[in-house]
Amino acid sequence: MNTPPTQGYEAYLGKNIREAECTSSIPQSSSRWLNNAMVREIIPIWLLRKNGPDFPVEADHTLGLQSAFNEVIPEEEASALFMAELQINPALAAHVAKGFQPTWPNEFFLDFPEGTVGGIMGHQIREHGFDLTLGMGPVPDDLTPFQYFRRRARLVHDFEHIVTGGQFTSIGEIVITMARVANVTEHLSPKLASAVNAYQAFSGLRMFTRALLHYPEAFATALKCMEQGIYVGRNSPPFWEFCWEEVFALTPAEARRHFGMPEVDFIESQRDEAIFRELLEV
Repeated sequence: MNTPPTQGYEAYLGKNIREAECTSSIPQSSSRWLNNAMVREIIPIWLLRKNGPDFPVEADHTLGLQSAFNEVIPEEEASALFMAELQINPALAAHVAKGFQPTWPNEFFLDFPEGTVGGIMGHQIREHGFDLTLGMGPVPDDLTPFQYFRRRARLVHDFEHIVTGGQFTSIGEIVITMARVANVTEHLSPKLASAVNAYQAFSGLRMFTRALLHYPEAFATALKCMEQGIYVGRNSPPFWEFCWEEVFALTPAEARRHFGMPEVDFIESQRDEAIFRELLEV
């Protein structure tokens, strides 16, 4: 451990540092996150790297951070927290009891009118190759309640883009990830919310920190996306309760009113996205 600073500003900030006695023959921290070698390796890459055509932004998810986080918080631990939550959260228990998993085929959305929730999704499927199944295959028969909750959250993620106002861009991803983090924090118990939010939070933060460090021209929009995501998430009912079939034929504004969400607009981020992905020099 570094010795405490001895003078000036750093000395003032470090006046309460106390040297800890070493009791281990290997590097060790009181943080189980910091003790995980994969977390230590991947988090700096996620938060600090520049973007480039050799490794797309979305490919970050192939680096193994989810598996590393699952080592830090094993599924059995997170599932136990979830089961305890069901005992004190009747709305969540009712949602899980319904057991509905989205199985909409992509073709279902191709004929909805332009500007509706279904039409916007149809455009993404038709023009950008979106696949709402996310390659996850049929719904397993033996899902635990916690596995059900997480699986459904992944499958409706793109619809949440539409109502939270985050465009389908890397910068727009900040809106929905932070909205989810804020919404989970608002409606679940703290320890469970932490377990549910960990990966999601870093998924959004990586866009935020990379814009700050490497693409400052895009950072103002990234900051706006962060603010809107937190605002929408904190001031909306639980996202997992939304019945999406009820709003496919509605505009995003109508869908927000239907769900009881605050009124917001899409944050324009196409130019900032080009900067962020190094497709536009500034």
